[in-house]
Amino acid sequence: MQYNRSSRTWISKVLLGSVVMLIAVSQGFAEQKPPFTVQTVLYQASAYGVSATLGSQVLVGPTALASLQEPCGSNNNNQLVTGTAAGVTLLPLLQAGVSNTTAQSFPTMQSSATADVVGVNLLAGVISAQEVKSVSTTILDSSGFHLNSTGSSFTNLSVLGIPYSSLPAPNTQVGLPGIGYVVLNEQVPFTNSKEGQLVVNMIHVYVTVSNPLGIPAGTQVVVSSATSGMVRAFAPAIVTGESFGTEVSVAGILNSSPSAEVMLPCYGTSGQTLTDSVASLNLAGVLTSGTIMDTGKSILTSPYSSGEMTTQVEGLNLLNGLISANVIYGRVDAVIDGAAGAFENAVGTFTNISVSGHPEITDSVPYNTSVNMVGLGTLYIKHVIRNYPNPNSTEIRMLELVVNQNNSYGLPIGADILIGDAQITMVPGSEP
Repeated sequence: MQYNRSSRTWISKVLLGSVVMLIAVSQGFAEQKPPFTVQTVLYQASAYGVSATLGSQVLVGPTALASLQEPCGSNNNNQLVTGTAAGVTLLPLLQAGVSNTTAQSFPTMQSSATADVVGVNLLAGVISAQEVKSVSTTILDSSGFHLNSTGSSFTNLSVLGIPYSSLPAPNTQVGLPGIGYVVLNEQVPFTNSKEGQLVVNMIHVYVTVSNPLGIPAGTQVVVSSATSGMVRAFAPAIVTGESFGTEVSVAGILNSSPSAEVMLPCYGTSGQTLTDSVASLNLAGVLTSGTIMDTGKSILTSPYSSGEMTTQVEGLNLLNGLISANVIYGRVDAVIDGAAGAFENAVGTFTNISVSGHPEITDSVPYNTSVNMVGLGTLYIKHVIRNYPNPNSTEIRMLELVVNQNNSYGLPIGADILIGDAQITMVPGSEP
């Protein structure tokens, strides 16, 4: 899933802190008494009406998106999120009317999502329907996860002029001569002892060849998508995290996705370290670097949950030497002790950092330092950001340059350049 910064960072408050922070963040955990055993359950649900993509390019939507908290879900077991959107038209690819969606969790250990779209016309009438509704439900009980799509339906569905009077079987594929194919009632289930999830896409069009409609090969259209799921761990919390070396973003103008990105799986890594690295990076006119390496690991057990994320960028040269450093290193870690509380650390170091025009910026620069870069914007250094109490999250951004002035570097106002980012989140359970 492609994220922007606002959807990925789970944070709202800045903590002015010391080099190492050790914070007890939840009195509720301290009140637990050993022996301590708990099942942490998070609820996942999301839905949207219509989306269209060409490779990584978004053509439409997702419309009427409704979602419980990401990335692993919400510990709120009684939550409802809704979405609605007016019709959308991108001829000859698609035309659709109003979309309505829901994403919901229930105290009965259940999550559900629905998407309802009316007035669907795809590929200049090759596919049409009066109404398309998807439903995805995940239930957890003593025997494990159970998935179903009960309630999903088509009204007056037609493909290649052939009407469908009943719901097609899951994953029914129909060839579209000269275009590609469509999957009707597409279902993607997944279950194991730790996670259950069901994706339901009622219409999924794959354009695979050049065609008289002029729609590029590789285009995909999804109509009425609903996803439900649940994650559990026999531990006091689920620990998620992310780290990456660099990211450059500004809507529609400049976009470099996170480099050497590492993300913790919802069910943990059993203490194994995940690593991603690149030997060098060259974003023309913006930055160059040597090796970038990011790591992540977590352990989910009773009575402890813990995790650690690290980021390291070597040989940074930002904006032709305006900012440079031999080594940039950041780390966040967290632990929940079911009997004693929840604790978090954030640590960052530089080797030979240099900021042009600011000789006061040295390797010992304090946390949460900000610098006015004349004729450019604001530089944030060793920026530590926290959100608490539930979920508890800590993030360190070693360098962040926010462009807010016209400048000689050709960077648009609103550009956000991140160097060395590590973040971790602890989501404790909520018993029904």
